[in-house]
Amino acid sequence: MRRPLLARMLLSAGLLAATGWTSGVAARAQAPTPGQTQENPSARFLAALQNPDGGFAPAPGQASTLGSTSSAIRTLKFLGGSVPDIPKAIEFLKSCQDPATGAFAPKPGGKPDVATTAIALLVFADLKQPTKELADKAIAFFHENAKSFDDVRIAVAGLEAVKATSPDFPRWAEIVNEGRNADGTWGQAPTKGRITGERIVALLRMGQTPDEATTKAVVEAMRAGQNPDGGWSKDGGPVSDTGTTYRVMRGFYMLKQLPNLDAVRAYVARHATADGAFAQAPGGVSDVGGTYTAAILTYWANLLEHKPPFVETAGFTPLFDGKSLNGWEGNAALWSARDGLLVGKSPGLDHNEFLATNASYGDFVLKVSFRLVGDQGNSGVQFRSVRVPGTEMSGYQADIGEGYWGGLYDESRRNKVLVPGSKEAIAKLNADGWNHYVIRCSGKSIVMTLNGVTDVKYEEDDSSVARDGRIALQIHAGGPMEVQFKDILIQPLPSPTAEGDATAPGFHLRTVKTPGGDRKYTLWVPEGYDASKAWPAILFLHGSGERGEDGVIQAQTGIGPAIAANPGRFPALVVIPQAKKTWAAGSDDANEALAALEDVTSAFKVDPDRVVLTGLSMGGSGAWQMAASHPKKFSAVVPICGQGKLDSVDAIKGLPFWTVVGDDDRDATVLNMREMVAALRSAGAKAGQTEFRGVGHNSWDRAYNDAGLIGWMLAQSRSKP
Repeated sequence: MRRPLLARMLLSAGLLAATGWTSGVAARAQAPTPGQTQENPSARFLAALQNPDGGFAPAPGQASTLGSTSSAIRTLKFLGGSVPDIPKAIEFLKSCQDPATGAFAPKPGGKPDVATTAIALLVFADLKQPTKELADKAIAFFHENAKSFDDVRIAVAGLEAVKATSPDFPRWAEIVNEGRNADGTWGQAPTKGRITGERIVALLRMGQTPDEATTKAVVEAMRAGQNPDGGWSKDGGPVSDTGTTYRVMRGFYMLKQLPNLDAVRAYVARHATADGAFAQAPGGVSDVGGTYTAAILTYWANLLEHKPPFVETAGFTPLFDGKSLNGWEGNAALWSARDGLLVGKSPGLDHNEFLATNASYGDFVLKVSFRLVGDQGNSGVQFRSVRVPGTEMSGYQADIGEGYWGGLYDESRRNKVLVPGSKEAIAKLNADGWNHYVIRCSGKSIVMTLNGVTDVKYEEDDSSVARDGRIALQIHAGGPMEVQFKDILIQPLPSPTAEGDATAPGFHLRTVKTPGGDRKYTLWVPEGYDASKAWPAILFLHGSGERGEDGVIQAQTGIGPAIAANPGRFPALVVIPQAKKTWAAGSDDANEALAALEDVTSAFKVDPDRVVLTGLSMGGSGAWQMAASHPKKFSAVVPICGQGKLDSVDAIKGLPFWTVVGDDDRDATVLNMREMVAALRSAGAKAGQTEFRGVGHNSWDRAYNDAGLIGWMLAQSRSKP
């Protein structure tokens, strides 16, 4: 199988950033380390370029530069990767600043220049670093040194990133507008598309928006410049280059206009290399620049088509393999796998047709992207459904189609809309393009989001309605239509019960007596458990959304689903208590969590030297506090997206820590966790850190599905520090 062909297939389906595509790099990988095992080959390639000085090399074996460091860090965001050492990277970037001017040089001690200074602004803004002083010094440096169009082009990019303007904008606009044609374009064929694309971007970044007629002329010029190979060339020749393609595609992206995106994806795919990254030219050697361009072009193409820029797969199982109907049953004359899509195409029907999974699911999270071609017809995503005589399905449906978009419908059962789609979600609908449902079913609760906006919240009051069933896709009766689905992913959720052998492998609902009364909690008993040896234990603290008293829902977010997906990865007794209010140190909930841990320690063979404390969000903050209150109880602490207190560092510095956060989480959370790690390291503590690039508050799916992190947690021992 040729790599470029595989890359082209992945890119055409928009799957590069989510795939686990294997490569030479993946095959040669050493033991997994926290933060790296869920990343795709391109992300692993980039992460491996970080040097001991904290900077990134342009290519393997080379010295760090600010430009390659900025490109690598920002590209990892497009790929959903992580930087091995964020604090060291920031140190390197700061070391490239010229103390006299405040501008930046490519290397420490080098001569500062306009392009490198602008690139520094881009990466410092991306890393949530203070930029006001940097911007002020950059504006002064640009005033003296930005003379050419290329200087202006990159200077305004840097200032846009830090939300700053310059008094030089009018002068710079004159430079940009030199030689402009009467219709608002620049240049003449064959280089007209390239010149127009790069110059309109500079004006847009200075806040100058073209009128409708000018926009039309600009877009036509850029489209005309697209070569048969899918890209654009600097000299107008037939062989495109990545630099020019990047500049013109930036124009399309900022104007929200589309070139031939399939051709762009094919162009990108031809730059794929055997090690899983990308080169500047087909057949070339992988480097940061080539991988950066490939990632950002794919990112823009996805957003222009309203596709999710990155589909998170950690903890999820694909229901569609991208090439066949394996695992599904239905009318093969109407349903097919095509170009990585699951397609339903009808010539016109007098009845509904469904393609259904062979398997049934109870509690789960389902993700699916879909497109109703031409906004014609009606479709839907069935769940907790069953086949009924004929071609029908009976059960819940996330509806698709005019008049029903976003609604929760009860198909062939109550035959009515249970909850209409929310106005907020419908406002973000792409009726003739791609949309994305996330459906969460937990007990009687159903929550649906459409394109990231909460769409439906429903509680099923009828206890006779089934809480499990099949997933299915619909072609509705009516005229000819086509519906397309992709990225169909499911995360089964555990449903602990108090039934059966309490020591058998699986999730168990248990009760512990406390001074505040009986408290329910969940326990995971690992495969192969017996009392002939001592087993490690993990105490997991949930977030604020799982508070309650049922003892179950807290096991359905975070570590519980990760265990359900990969039970063999967790050879430990996992204690999952439930808070009513808070995990704050000394609170009733915190004390009762410790009581649940003690209950398991009494009933099972637990190794007291290997008891790990972890939690997410509210539970991440609780992990910091509980560790400070009981530093001798735990062998390791893993707070996830939860803030700690700097005044607790002295109490916890003897414990090994690994912190996890998504860098698109709240600034306060990201910066606090960096500060906590820095303070722990300064105090001599063993503190690791993973920041998942482009990930928001939900960094827990990535974390708990990271084999490297789980392995690290279970390897820590108080008897062998």
